Amino acid sequence: MADEKEAPARKQIKAFFTGDEDLPTHYVNMVNIRVGLEDFFLTLGTIIPTNIVDDSDEPEDLDSIKAHPLFRCAIPRSVAKDVIKLMTKMYENQTTQIEEFRDYPERND
Repeated sequence: MADEKEAPARKQIKAFFTGDEDLPTHYVNMVNIRVGLEDFFLTLGTIIPTNIVDDSDEPEDLDSIKAHPLFRCAIPRSVAKDVIKLMTKMYENQTTQIEEFRDYPERND
């Protein structure tokens, strides 16, 4: 047999963010998710509270409030699965920390 070339071993390379301290931070209180064939489309935005100034704008009369979209991204299924797992873990850890903080007795120094 002629020289057989071995396939190179697979190696996982970790990616990480650098320079994120320069990114603006936006407050998001509105999320919309649409599903494509292989992707999830996330639109993140902000709802600014409306001013109720006259009788016709009573809260009971409001059917909708406009949200200002800030950002839209497409996330492939494989990444979405990792995001869901990571956010679930972080949410549970944060909840535990909040509960522990609330249960921590106040000190009278």
